[in-house]
This record gives sequence, structure tokens and C-alpha cells, in this order.
Amino acid sequence: MRFLPIWRSTDPAAKQPGRIVSRLQSWSASRELFLLDLAYLAVITPLLLLLKAPMLLFLLLVLVLLLAGKKGSTATLLLVAMTGLLAVFFSIYGAFNFAGLSRLKLFVELILYLLLLAVSLQRLTRTINFYLLISPVLLLALSLFFFDSIAMLGYVVFEVFVLLWLMLAHRTGADPLFSLRITGMLFALSLPWVVLLFFFFPRISFEHASYGFRGDDITRTGHDGTMRMDSAALLVPSERIVMEVGFQGTIPADGQLYFRGSVLYRDKKDHWEPLPSYVRRAFIPAQNAQRGMYGSAQQVTAYKVSLYPTHKQWLYLLDLPLEAPEGATINADFETTLKKPIEEPQRYDAGSALVYRYGGRTERTVLYYALDVNRSAHPRSAKAADTLAAANPDPEQRLGALLRFFRDQNLTYSLRPEPLDLNHTADSFLFDKRKGYCVHFAGAFVTFSRLAGLPARVVTGYKADRKNSVNNYLAVKERDAHAWAEVYAGGRWQRVETTATASFIDNESAELLRQTGTLEDNSDRLTRLNLYLLYVKYQVETWVLQYSHFRQMRLLEKIKTNPLFAAKLAAAFALLVLASAALFLWLRRPRCGNRLLCLLRPLLTRLQRSGFVREEGETLHTFFTRYLAAHPGSALADVDRLYHRQQYGRNEEDAVQFKKAIRAFLREKPAKGSSDAH
Repeated sequence: MRFLPIWRSTDPAAKQPGRIVSRLQSWSASRELFLLDLAYLAVITPLLLLLKAPMLLFLLLVLVLLLAGKKGSTATLLLVAMTGLLAVFFSIYGAFNFAGLSRLKLFVELILYLLLLAVSLQRLTRTINFYLLISPVLLLALSLFFFDSIAMLGYVVFEVFVLLWLMLAHRTGADPLFSLRITGMLFALSLPWVVLLFFFFPRISFEHASYGFRGDDITRTGHDGTMRMDSAALLVPSERIVMEVGFQGTIPADGQLYFRGSVLYRDKKDHWEPLPSYVRRAFIPAQNAQRGMYGSAQQVTAYKVSLYPTHKQWLYLLDLPLEAPEGATINADFETTLKKPIEEPQRYDAGSALVYRYGGRTERTVLYYALDVNRSAHPRSAKAADTLAAANPDPEQRLGALLRFFRDQNLTYSLRPEPLDLNHTADSFLFDKRKGYCVHFAGAFVTFSRLAGLPARVVTGYKADRKNSVNNYLAVKERDAHAWAEVYAGGRWQRVETTATASFIDNESAELLRQTGTLEDNSDRLTRLNLYLLYVKYQVETWVLQYSHFRQMRLLEKIKTNPLFAAKLAAAFALLVLASAALFLWLRRPRCGNRLLCLLRPLLTRLQRSGFVREEGETLHTFFTRYLAAHPGSALADVDRLYHRQQYGRNEEDAVQFKKAIRAFLREKPAKGSSDAH
């Protein structure tokens, strides 16, 4: 940090290598400060992703002062302190107030800024005190409040290793490589204890703070409670993951993987909307699926969802959700929402009845909106619907007739359809364009059902694909966004997969879906490998990053009730202990920096066991000569001769002979030494 004046100097002599080396030696003489700077470099690096621009500029100013070798005079420190306070103020301006103190994340952020300010001032004084020594550990601890990802988990382990290494190097004064080896040995010994402590002391959950690595905060597109029918509805399949789902048992069949989002009733020509707010407010919130909607508790599928930020309020649950996750609300249409848009990853437990029957107590107002249709806007569809309704007075038979009618229209699935006539969407889709994707199929079918006298509505959400699953893990991607219809027939709401009525798929869409793997088996090795990586990531997040008291209780319960699982767990821990011991012994093994001495090590060990010990200050030649005097004719004579030739030359043939001579000596009958031989 003190080389900047040399680099800036216009004097060529000042840039001579000797000068720079001299400054390097001078700097390295401040060993404690050097080690401390390395520690700060390790712990501050991830925090740079979190700090606001004013604080980053302040740290840059401090760094420039240190590089320039600026001494921490009173005036300098006062100026830096004022600048730092301004940086803290502007970093939290607009977000912080006294009420904000109850928000743990914001409070910790303020503590972090103040700590960085204090550390910067103390570092400029170039005086090391206890406070400065423990600051890297405090910064590491504070970073855990903000980051929660596998990447950060690995980096924290690296930080702890580096801090321990630097601490040992400082306390022992040993060279870096020796300190590094000792650090590795301590890490190896600590592994089983870390696992035990992790098992018995779950991570504390902060109710008001959900932390994520800055790089993970990628916004996923979620629907906004409407469904577009115009050109804005252009669909581009995306591989980005919206949510990850872990099932307690087997993943349900493809036909049951409908994650419910919003329910839409009102046709606004170019888009569909939910019920008016005054009607929605009249809904009586149903926190639980009511009795009779599903068979028994054994038919309930339990699962866990990790939903990434969508900036929307919807939580996605499989049809039919039993109850809303904590903090969410579920209404009579089984829409599950939070009060505020989702800005942080959400993780929630859920249970759904995949075989269900409901709708018997649907309110008249809801059915009125579910039948609302402008017949004059769809004259050809109305005529066909009237014919079907007259021929099929039974609602369930009529629904079957509607599906057959759609299939007979030879509709084509297309991701890039021609725009529909928005004034006559059903007619335009069914009789003119005959192309579209899920929103066009669902919108047209709901309109057609209403024209035939059946209440119907559009449901949007995600239709997951089992191809994106490993074991009990399922990844739901943006391309899985879907729309389907629900028709009220036979006294219940029935889900209708309207897209399945398509008879063809156009070439462009087929190629596009083939590129994303939607149309083919995910047997490609890279695709499967990527799925397994996602699966491992999910398991680590579930059982390490989200290991809470609740999970601890579940794990203990499983150990108590499942002896085989308990045995496997004990065996895994025993293997960990053995691996830890093996790593410790490997690191503890003495190292030699001389190639010839490494080759001679078994020979010297043999001599030592035989009682011939090399005396202090004794050369190898003298030592070997002493042995040969007692044991003439030994192969050690060749070893002695070739050793000295190897020391002063690099002859490959001599190297081979040297190794042969060592092996020849080791094959000799061991000789017993005597006190005289010493």
C-alpha cells in the first residue's frame, strides 16, 4: 500500500526494481498490518455486493489514502470521519427511520456501516489494537445476516479458514506454508464437531428478515392477475426457474401438477380480469378446504415450495390447496396471496388434495359473472354453442360435447400465432386463425362454455413437467406458465385442459419447444446433470441453510422411528470421523523439501530402527562412512557415492541407479547397531 508514490514518480531512478523491492521489504516488515489487511480483504469482498454506492465510494477513498501512505493525522481522521458519516447517511437515506429499527435487516445494515467507518479510521492510524483485531470476525458475523446461499456457505468456510490461517501465522510467527498446514489439520479435526454442533443447534430463523445472496435476487416473471389476449401475450419459453418443490413422497403424475395462481372471470376483449373488488371483498375467506372436498388425509400430498421473487402477491399451490401458508390468505376460489408483493425468496410448507370435488356452495354472484358473455361479439360461436346446448341438456354431457367440438376444429398450437380480432376473439380463434397457445385456448373455451350456458372461468398458474424432476425434487420454470379453464357442471368446478384440444403444432413452435427440451425426454446428459445440480442445491438449501428447530424435530423423529435411517446416519458420521482423522494424519506427515532426502527417507528410517542414529551436525557422507566401517560390503556404499553425484549433477542414469541402490540396501538383512557405532 505504500508503493503508489513510487509508481507516480517521474524519476526513473525511483522506479528501479531495487527501490520497489526495498519498499516491499519495508512493507512486509509490518507483518501484523499485512496479515490484518489480508483478513479484511477476505471478509469485505462479499459485503461489496451489499453496500450502497456512497459507502463504496467512502471505502475507495480510504483505500486510496492507504495506498498513498497517508498518515492518520488528526485533520485527516476528522475529514475521513465526516465523509464516512455522510456516506452512512446517504446509504440509508429514505429507508431508515426510528420505526425501521424494528426491521432487523436495516438495523444490522446500519451497524455494518458504522463498523466499517470505525475500522477505516482505526486502520488509517496504523495502530493495531484489540478492537481492530476482532473486527474481521465481526464483519464475517454481520455478513451472515444478509447472505443465504450455497455460494455464501462455501465462502464463509473459506473466510473462517483464512482467518484461522492468518491468526496462526500471526501468533506463531511461522512461515505461511507451515501455518497453512496447521490450519488444515485443525480444520480436519474440527469437521466432526462442526457436524455435531450443527445438528444440535439449528439455525435461528429471523421472522422479519429473509436474506438472499445478491446474485440470487433475480426477478422471476409471475402473472399479474390478468391474462392478455393481444400481441402483448407473445410467449417466449424461458428456462429460468420460478420455484423449486420438494415432495415428501413420490412426485404426482403430470396431470396433477397444476399450481394454481389467479382466477379470472371478466372478458375485457384484449385481456381477462378477476372479479370486481367489491365482489371479491364479499368472499368469505376459507382458510381450509372444507369437509367433503376430498376423501381422506391419506390422499393429501405434502410438499415444500421455494418461490423466487416475482414482485407479485401470488403464492402457487397445487390444486386443491388445503390451507394457506403462514402469513398468506386463501379465498373461496383457492387463490393464495400475500399482503405485499414477493421481493424475497419465499419458502413454505403446503398440502393439497389432488383428487377433489368442490363448488357446491358457489355463490350466485360468482356464477353470474361466470356466465357473463356478449353474444353479439361472437355470433358464429354463439350459434354453434346453442346447437350443442340444445342437443346436450345435461351439463356434464354438454361439457363433453364442447370438448369434442374444439377437437374437431383442427386447432393448431402455436407460440407465435397471428393476432386475433379482439372484438370477436372466440370467432376469430375458432373459425379464422385457428392458432394459439394456452391463453387463446382457455379464453375461447371459457367464452364458448358461457355461450352454451355453462358457467366457466380462466385459471392461470403453472403446469409443471415431471421431466424437470429428480427423486422428489421438481423444478418449475417460466416456460411452465399456463392457463386452463374451469367449468361449472354437475354441481362442481371441473378443470379442463383446453390446450389438449389442439390437433397440431406448427413447425416453428415445435422447433422452439424442442430447443428447450419441452417436447423431448430429458435424457441428454447435460440436461440431467443440470437437474442433479439443482437437486443438490435444493437439498443443501433445505437441510443446511434452512435447518431450523422444526427440521431438527423432524430429523429426530425419523431417527426414532426408522432404525435403518438411524444406522445410515451413524455410519455416515463414522465415515466422516475416519475421513477427518485420515486428513489430519496426512497433513501431519513430515514434509521434505529436498528430492534426494525424500528418496533417502526410508533408508534413514531403517538405519535409525537398527540403532544407527545420525548425530547432530554430522554429514550424510560421514554418517554413511561410519556405518560402512562397521558393515563393509553394504549397498550403502553405492548410495553414498551416487548421492553426492546427484547433488552436483542431474544425470538421469545416475538417478535410476541411485533408486536401485537404495532398494538394494533396503533388501539387505538389517544390521544391529551398538553404542560404539553412534
